[in-house]
Amino acid sequence: MEGASDASLLVPAFSALIENRLFQGQEFHCDVLTAPNHREEFHRRNGFYPADKPSQTVRELVEYYLKDHDRTWGQLGHVIQICDLDGAFTPDDSVREDPSAEETLYSTTDIVTTNRDALIADRTVKRNGVDSLLKLDGFRKKQGGRTVLIPYRLFYVSRNLEHAFRGRTDNLDAQHKQSGAIKLADRFTRDPNLFSTTLQSLRRIHGNPATWEESWQYAMQDLHSLERGSNLAFVEPYLAGEPR
Repeated sequence: MEGASDASLLVPAFSALIENRLFQGQEFHCDVLTAPNHREEFHRRNGFYPADKPSQTVRELVEYYLKDHDRTWGQLGHVIQICDLDGAFTPDDSVREDPSAEETLYSTTDIVTTNRDALIADRTVKRNGVDSLLKLDGFRKKQGGRTVLIPYRLFYVSRNLEHAFRGRTDNLDAQHKQSGAIKLADRFTRDPNLFSTTLQSLRRIHGNPATWEESWQYAMQDLHSLERGSNLAFVEPYLAGEPR
């Protein structure tokens, strides 16, 4: 996951919803999909430089997680990555430059930024990264004399976690993100059905896709990656072994 608030909300919520699974989070501290354009910042936050291929960067982050928790690849059931859409799939002409803007601003129709070229460069590398990760079926690792496959799948929330789960369209600081995530996590862990219902609602308002593949097809069309929604409703059936 990208940040602390994502982990604070989703790890306990999914743990309560799917009781036969142990969920743990590994924070990226940034957007892995745009990391090749921000190599020094990524290095400062994570201690190594990102690879050009996002799958390799994710793999290294999993390695860090395993080392920190004294675990092995063979103990992993699945690797699930959750990214923010950030309006990445909207047409480039929806990005407007305004030198007076204090920060990047999002609406359901456009994105306003102080540096249009830089944002378009990030959008391009993010789209390419998503395309490659959607084709990734898992991570292969040699364990003794055999090779194990740890299944992998990419999921999304709309602009960010706060936009998807709280309908917030403003840019919150880290403290407000974290406090809001903890409050929601408490509600969802006490009432897992509420979490499940919320995930289904976010799926329905974002195109009402029937499958994980359809959810990504919808997200990549028109201005949908600026709209509120998520495909996290497909996490539970994915772990249950249902088709794509």
